[in-house]
Order: sequence, then C-alpha cells, then structure tokens
Amino acid sequence: MKFLKSIIWRISFWHSIMFIFILFLFSGFLYFTFSEMVTKEVDSLLTRELGLIAYCLEEEDSYSKIEHHINRLPSFERVNQESIYWQIENERGQIIAESSNLYGQRIYDSETLKKMDENTFSWDPELNGIPLRAMSMQLISHNELTYRITVATNDRIRHFAIDQLRNIIIICNFVFLGISIMMGWLISKKTLKPIHQIISTTNAITAASLHERMPIEGPEDELQDLSKTLNGMIDRLEGSFTQIQQFTSDVSHELRTSLTIIRGELDVALNRSRSEEEYKDVLYSVLEEVIYLSDMVEKFLYLSKNTSNSNLIERKTVDGILLFQQVRHHLRTLEIKKQIELHLQIPDPFYLYGDEDLLRRLFINLIENALKYTPEGGIIEIKANRKEKFIYINIIDNGIGISEKHLPFIFQRFYRADESRTRSQGGTGLGLALCKWIVEVHKGTIEVHSKPDEGTSVIVKLLAECQ
Repeated sequence: MKFLKSIIWRISFWHSIMFIFILFLFSGFLYFTFSEMVTKEVDSLLTRELGLIAYCLEEEDSYSKIEHHINRLPSFERVNQESIYWQIENERGQIIAESSNLYGQRIYDSETLKKMDENTFSWDPELNGIPLRAMSMQLISHNELTYRITVATNDRIRHFAIDQLRNIIIICNFVFLGISIMMGWLISKKTLKPIHQIISTTNAITAASLHERMPIEGPEDELQDLSKTLNGMIDRLEGSFTQIQQFTSDVSHELRTSLTIIRGELDVALNRSRSEEEYKDVLYSVLEEVIYLSDMVEKFLYLSKNTSNSNLIERKTVDGILLFQQVRHHLRTLEIKKQIELHLQIPDPFYLYGDEDLLRRLFINLIENALKYTPEGGIIEIKANRKEKFIYINIIDNGIGISEKHLPFIFQRFYRADESRTRSQGGTGLGLALCKWIVEVHKGTIEVHSKPDEGTSVIVKLLAECQ
C-alpha cells in the first residue's frame, strides 16, 4: 500500500487512531454512566414501592385486608397505572397477595440476583416476553422470614433508551472517525507543506548552486529549526567546496609551476652541449624544485592523513625546555646561515601537555617562518609565561611583516600573503595550516599580530597540564 509510505497518511492514520481511542473511551464512559443513572432511577422507584408495601404489611393482620388495603391506596392506583407489578409471598414461598395486572402469574427469580443490601435483591426477569426490572425484599421477624415482597416495573423504556444511546454512539463514532481522518489529512498536509518546499529546494541544489538556501518563514517551530540547520549545513558545504576548489587550483598551480621550471631547465640543458659547471647549475635548479615538491607533498599527506582523526595523537607531559632545545638544534643551520640572534626567555621548569612530536613540529614551523622572513642580522625572541593552567608562548620577529588585509587568510592552505613570501624562501603555504590544526587539536589558540616592515608576533596558548 504505497499511500501508507507517505508521512501525511501515517500522521493522519495515527491521529485518527488516537482520536477514535479517546472517543471510544468517552463513549464507553457515557454509555455506562447513562445506563447506571437510568437503572438507579428505576431502582429508586422500586425501593419506594417496596417500602410502602412493607409499611402496609406491618399495619394489617389479615392477608385479605392487606391486599384490599394496598389495592385501594391512592398511591397504588398511580402505581398500577405506571405498570408496576407486585407480589407478596409467605415464609413457604406461597403468593398471598399480588397486583391485579399480574393476572395470577408469578414473577420468578433469576439465577443472577444482585444484592442491594442485606435483605434486598434486584434482577431483570421477563413476563410474557416483556422485560421487567424487579426488586425483592425479605421481612424478618424474630430472626424468621415472615414475608417476601417483590416489586417489578416494565423495563422497555430503560432498554429502549440504552439501546438508542448505544446506536447513536456507534453511528457517531463512525462519522467522527471519517471526519478525524479527513481533518488529520488536511492538518498534516498543511503542517508538512514546508517539508515539501525543503525537499524541492534541496533537490534543486547542486555544486553549481550552493548559494541556494531553504526558505525560513512562518512560526518559529521545529520545521524552521530544520531549515536553519540545513542552511547551516549548506553554508559549511559551500565553504568546504570553495576550499576544495581553491585547494585543487592551488595544488595544480604549484605542481604546474614546479614541473614547468624543471621541464624548462632540462629543455635548455639538452638544447646543446654544455660544460660540467652549467649542467651542475641545471641539476641544482632541478634539485631545488624537487625538494620543494617533496616538502609540499610530505606536508600535504601529513595534513590529509593525520588531521582526519585527532584521537590518534598521544598526549603526555612534555618538558618545554628540552622541547625548545631540540627545536633550536633543528634550526641551527638556518639560524647561523642568516646570522640571526635567537633569544629564549622561558621559565624553568616549563611543561606542556600534549603530543611531543606535534608540538615540536608546531614550533619548528613557526620559528622557521620567523627565520625565513627576518632579514640577516635580525632578532627573534621566544617568550613563555604561565597563567593559571595555560602556557602562553610568544614568537616575535622584526622581519618583513604581513599586511593587515592578509592576516585573516594566512592559515588557509597554500595561501601566501605577498610576493615577499614566495617559494624562493622555501615556503609551501601549508606550514601555518598545519600549525593551526596542531594548536586546535590541543584545545589551544593561535593569534598573529603583524605590521609590514615592523615584524610579526605569534601568540600560542596551550595547556600546561592535564585537565
């Protein structure tokens, strides 16, 4: 049944089930309440008549006088007109008096007597096919049964009223069921209309139309929250797609540039015979490009593999002094080559909490950048201080600096601020992207403050201990 796959019909179905369930409960309550009310009204009438007959029996001695007296009472003239039947039995079960409308017949007991009180019972007998409601009371004197009084009334009206109510309830329930299905379908269709708009808009969104967004209108309900959530997801997808496009373009450009240089150098070298020195120059140029490509591919693979799962890093307490000694040793050659003074101002003891290899790569990249873009004879300062549970490391250089308009983008892959930061200095544009990931995976922050021709300050905030 294909229509049951529709959420509108499913909502309508369950809406109708719940509605009819509540309606059945109410109908059952109404039916039984009405039945009990009518029955109590009839029983109340029978109780009054029982009391009247019992009073007469207590006042009279002779059975004939009792029957004559009861039948002549004004109240019993009214009782007989209302189809009230009564009979009086002695202790042996013999009828000693009865109403004239019984015509010698007897009201028999039923197998299912309902006890009203200690000496009173009620049941539903029949007389010549006529349904009756009967009530019987035993009169006890000196712990012995003296009389048994039975009073009954025509019960057709009660049965008719109850049967009519039952029929009305059944018909109304079916009518209300149909109405509830239709109303549930209309309400569901109107309520879920925004979902169809969301589906339509989502189906229309492709890689070429990621600027499209879900309509946000109507009340602030779950469907509006869904639209906002989907719009947020599309925003992230658009950003990621744009980054992928930019990244692909940048990688293509970097590879094409290096390969063009290598091809050009080799074409020139093979154009004619050259001296050994000239061939060495060509090979050195090719080697420089190969080293650049190798470094770029290494960092790119590292970013692609390791940044996909931050749970693989091994966190432990790291000796900060020893870490910076290793970093300085790694960069010693570049430091001497450019004759740059590297000043370390770090406390003793000095501890960090994180992955030692990643932290080493972080500070090697940051200090290497400072060395590359600081002119010969410059100064680089590395300061560290602790505030509460965090360590702040500040790397300050007096190099070429970065323009303010480029600062928001320097952590993007392959981004280069200007021509001063070019491949001639060995940069791939991946180092700062890797630094940002390392800092974030350690639940830290990284900030860069810079001005052109004045220098750059990089502030890294990391945990000093496990939390």
